Amino acid sequence: MDEAGWVNLPVKDPVTGQVRPGDVRALIAALPGGYRVLVGRDLGEVRVLRERLERVIGWSMGLTLVLGLIGGLAMSRAWLRRLDGVTRTAEAIREGMLVSRVPLTGAGDEFDQLAHTLNAMLDRIEALVAGIRHVSQGIAHDLRTPLTRLRTRLELALMHETVENPREVLEAAIEEVDHLLATFRALLAIAEVESGGNLPIAPVQLDELALNTGELYDAVAEDQGIIFTMAVEATGPAAMVQGNRQLLSQALANLLDNALKYTPEGGTVSLTVGTDGPSRVKVTVADNGPGIPAEDRQRVRERFFRLERDQARPGSGLGLSLVDAVAQRHGGTLLLDDNGPGLKAQLLLPILHPPT
Repeated sequence: MDEAGWVNLPVKDPVTGQVRPGDVRALIAALPGGYRVLVGRDLGEVRVLRERLERVIGWSMGLTLVLGLIGGLAMSRAWLRRLDGVTRTAEAIREGMLVSRVPLTGAGDEFDQLAHTLNAMLDRIEALVAGIRHVSQGIAHDLRTPLTRLRTRLELALMHETVENPREVLEAAIEEVDHLLATFRALLAIAEVESGGNLPIAPVQLDELALNTGELYDAVAEDQGIIFTMAVEATGPAAMVQGNRQLLSQALANLLDNALKYTPEGGTVSLTVGTDGPSRVKVTVADNGPGIPAEDRQRVRERFFRLERDQARPGSGLGLSLVDAVAQRHGGTLLLDDNGPGLKAQLLLPILHPPT
């Protein structure tokens, strides 16, 4: 070795006699007097370790790839099975089976959360479809009689020789038409509320709105010989709600109209604005009329439903349906309870700025 510096030298394996080129890394340094010193190290162990690491890494990458493919296939099959349940449910609903729901596994994972959301949506759709079906049947059943009466009266008006006063017949026909128009207006109002259209929403002082609405019915109560009282127990921020003023006024008017309609002469009707806990305001309309049986208090919220005793009274059976729709639209609740005797209707709405 004539030149100084780093060199790679071959080494002979003492066991096998095999010469391994470049396994020794050595440094040659020149010394005074023409001497040279060589210091080196056998790197065979490092080479062997490197080769083993390369093999291990290679096998590990191959195994990882295989396991990844197997795991990916297994997960994709599991996801496809879960999605297949959603697909079958969608196909069943498309065929008209609205009671079908997405199956749950109980694992509580994202698929179960998605299934819960879809099932809640399907419940809502089924309820809306049932409501449409019920409304269609109600319109066909309840409007058939007034339309028949209207046609009969108009035919009588044409027969001047058999009618003493055709004007009275025409006035009665106009009254029937007004009743039909009021029914359709109520149906349109309920549909608009339930559809969640672009209704103007603003802060509403519910105590002031209740008093203003109650004043409109004070004279009506006096004419019917009914004692009508109003009381405000919640004012200011405790009675401030976020909503549509016209709809809330219509809901209060419907409650008061029902109370005055079914309260006998000499009875009492009260309107009270109070609180229901720290986060809700409560408007209560109570009367001492015949009330509503407990088994029918849920059904009276349905469109066109009327108690048998009220079939002869004028009305369409849409008053409480509108109130219930307005309450739900504003995130509130309509409660119907016994007033012993009579009915106690409570409209509960969330306060705009509840205390923290």
